[in-house]
Amino acid sequence: MKRIGIFSVIGILCAIIVNLTATAWAEKQDAGNLGVEVGNLAPEFTFQNEKGKWVSLSDYRGKKVFLFSWATWCRCREQLAALQEFYRKHKSEKFEVIAVASDSQGFKWVKPYLDNAGATYVALVDPSNELAVKYNFLATENGFLIDESGVIRMNEIGFDIRKDEQRKELEKVMKTDFGAGTREEKKTLDVKIKELEEGLSKFPKAFTKRLEISELYRVKGDYGKAEGALREAIGQNKKSAEAHYRLGVVLYQKGEVEEAVKEWEKAYKYESTNYLYMRNIEAYHDPGKFYSELEKK
Repeated sequence: MKRIGIFSVIGILCAIIVNLTATAWAEKQDAGNLGVEVGNLAPEFTFQNEKGKWVSLSDYRGKKVFLFSWATWCRCREQLAALQEFYRKHKSEKFEVIAVASDSQGFKWVKPYLDNAGATYVALVDPSNELAVKYNFLATENGFLIDESGVIRMNEIGFDIRKDEQRKELEKVMKTDFGAGTREEKKTLDVKIKELEEGLSKFPKAFTKRLEISELYRVKGDYGKAEGALREAIGQNKKSAEAHYRLGVVLYQKGEVEEAVKEWEKAYKYESTNYLYMRNIEAYHDPGKFYSELEKK
């Protein structure tokens, strides 16, 4: 009996700690300086869909795009069905929904939730947490309305499509005519890589550019070069959480899972306030904690 009591107390204390930690992250997540400033050009991204096709935000120039960030280990996955209903209601030649899941294990866990929701909108996976860096958020879920010219028109950290107030605000912004604006010429992946390679040849210590080119190599499927670029970046900054996490993703995609997890854990060690890192690692180590309803099916 005493043992049970001790374990119960420990369990309660752990639950309290987890709740306090989650609250702290939530409070930080609500800070006004998160997200991308309305009126700025939406950062470009390229991620894979379920069929392995690489999809970029710029592919949808000429349409308004609602960008929704979520993750399978987050309760925001419960929004997917409501998001599908919203998409069914508003789908047109001039509007698209792009849902990006922050999941380091790819479509392994993402696909079942999309299938359960009957999702027909564009669904992509961001294993490297690149979207979080570019769109400046610490946790999911978030919503961004991007106009036909690629400009951010709504930035809602903590977005929930099921909340009337937030959904109506999104619909209001969607109906606004922002004008055609200017359209930038889309650069191919090879052109982007060439430009970065030329920049690095002149400025080899350009840490950020090395991270950027590593992601482009990964997107291209050149994991050897991606790994090399990231190891060089880590050589410049051994405590870069972002570099370690991205290296983990590359190693995971190469099939070197144990080494990948070590890199993810290093990333979390160096940036222990990053909720995305923590949850992705937990989802790998303890899938039953998050995906038990899927495993029962």
